[in-house]
Amino acid sequence: MKKLLWIGTALLGALAPAQAAEPQIAPPATPDGAAAGPRAETGAALPDGGDGAAGGGEGAAAPAVRALEKAPPAPERTPRPAMAEWDGAEPVQLARDKSGAACKARMRREWLRIDCTAHSLAAVRTLGASAGEEWFRLDQKNGEELASGVSVVFPVRRGDRRVIEILTGMWAYRGELGISTSFVISEQWLDGDAGPLVSVL
Repeated sequence: MKKLLWIGTALLGALAPAQAAEPQIAPPATPDGAAAGPRAETGAALPDGGDGAAGGGEGAAAPAVRALEKAPPAPERTPRPAMAEWDGAEPVQLARDKSGAACKARMRREWLRIDCTAHSLAAVRTLGASAGEEWFRLDQKNGEELASGVSVVFPVRRGDRRVIEILTGMWAYRGELGISTSFVISEQWLDGDAGPLVSVL
């Protein structure tokens, strides 16, 4: 009996170094690609900072849009931009926008362009302006009397005050065109204000 115990002990001692030298096999992966069992590197940081959102993915923060009243345009006077210059113009945030995302604002130098979409747009008119230089364009398709979009362009300079009304047309029972207000654009930049207050109501 003692001889058998000695032989078993010798065999276990010979196998121990060989087992220690064997490589550790990773646990099998689960169907979602994660390794089964506990993570080996629990303290490793994720490349994106730990929230699991890669750069440019769904978790990436949207770029900040410049607010005009906090970051006004430079005090310069330039000609109104040509239509091609508005491609890639900077989006800006207005002081108030009650259009429900129907209007978008862009800026090129000190010139502001507001594009609005709505059904049956009929006309644009200036109710009051201290400086002028407004420019309007209705997006009318061939053969249609009413438009589905409008572009309003004007400069934003210190001392300016203006109110612009965008009108919607509705055909009455006897073929008469009724007019109602769709949007009102107001802009003012008083001397004591840090920046202009532009609103779409």
